[in-house]
Amino acid sequence: MGRELAHISVQSLAVRIVLIVLLLGAAVCSYFVVRWYTGNTLAEYFTPGQNNMRVAEMAVGLAPNDPLTHWRMAQVAQKLLPLDQQGRTIEEYERAVSLSPNDYRFWMALGTAHEQAGDSVKGELALRRAVALAPSYAYPRWYLGNLLLRSGRYDEAFKELRLAAEADEQLEPQQFNFLWAIYGDNLEALKTAMGEGASRRARFALYQLQQQRPEDGLRVWDSLSGEEKKQNRHIADAMIANLLQLLRYHDATKVWNDIAMNERYRLETGKIFDGSFEEAVSYGAEMPFGWQVKDALQLQIGIDPTKAHSGSRSLRIVFQVRTNLEALNISQLIPVMPNSEYDFEFYLRTEKLETGSAPMVQIFDGTDGGALAGSPQAPSGSTPWTRVSIPFKTGSKTEAVILRFVRLSCSDDETPICPIFGSVWYDDFSIQRRR
Repeated sequence: MGRELAHISVQSLAVRIVLIVLLLGAAVCSYFVVRWYTGNTLAEYFTPGQNNMRVAEMAVGLAPNDPLTHWRMAQVAQKLLPLDQQGRTIEEYERAVSLSPNDYRFWMALGTAHEQAGDSVKGELALRRAVALAPSYAYPRWYLGNLLLRSGRYDEAFKELRLAAEADEQLEPQQFNFLWAIYGDNLEALKTAMGEGASRRARFALYQLQQQRPEDGLRVWDSLSGEEKKQNRHIADAMIANLLQLLRYHDATKVWNDIAMNERYRLETGKIFDGSFEEAVSYGAEMPFGWQVKDALQLQIGIDPTKAHSGSRSLRIVFQVRTNLEALNISQLIPVMPNSEYDFEFYLRTEKLETGSAPMVQIFDGTDGGALAGSPQAPSGSTPWTRVSIPFKTGSKTEAVILRFVRLSCSDDETPICPIFGSVWYDDFSIQRRR
């Protein structure tokens, strides 16, 4: 089937006029579209922080019916103009709101501008409208909560601040700052302002520790029930780490016991945890009061289930070191009482141990790191289980001691290497406080 072409004759004056009108209309429409697009682009991509009033005015002039241009204009005016000239800022925000009444950003900006200008009533109304438009967003509630806080309406304020922090966890530390500034030592008021939820109170306790207020943090922590503490185990772990950094070993011990899975894992002051190596627990950072063991090159550290002084297990170290080895990376943090005398005891045996410097066990003060006692070096050759007993005394501020395996250097200019070969077993570590 052949194509048919339609021909329009432009000889007629009427047709020419219609075409000219259409072309002029298209040109006018294109002109306004380009103006609006240019103004919108300027408003979207220039930075209000640059305080560029001229660019903001140009954007408004090009796109006077675009809410974004008025919003940007208001942001620049809010930064540049003094407080007594903030009327223009509010006018621009109101114009943006009128052009886009369902955009929470414009209502939020209008609310903060009203409060900044001294009209907290209008500011609250605008911010509540922003919250209604975006109830799940953090910042409308955050700004409303701040306004209510400055107005002294604390119950309403902390409700909004709490919801804001739930929507954006990065706001929670600042919310906690406000809580502490308003209520301080009033624990019951703090609990009420924080709202329901054990995890929130646990996080507040950790926040207090991080702010170097351990007594206050522990007071909040102790307001939780035993089950609530166990449910917030990950926060308790962070609290324990913080307390250890603060050298508050007794408090760290208490928090550890609060979340202990069972009686086997509970700590006692003046007692070595798993001193006979019978417990099937990991030896690492997740057990801060347990054995801390790290492997090293040419060194094997592990539990031997075939040899023991008592029970069925012991700690075995196998040395195959041809050069130098000083750090053995075996230790335990032990809570103790200050100003007290203790007897430290353990058992060891050796097999084909050959070296110029055998391992030994030392006790260090957990507060200042000073050495309190040290054992003799393990005997060379092969020896049966031998008891080692060492007395030591804690200082007036000592809350914990560190049991550490060490090896003294035996290298010098003439013999720069200090090899060690053979095996050593350890078992039945204990300390006993003298009465």
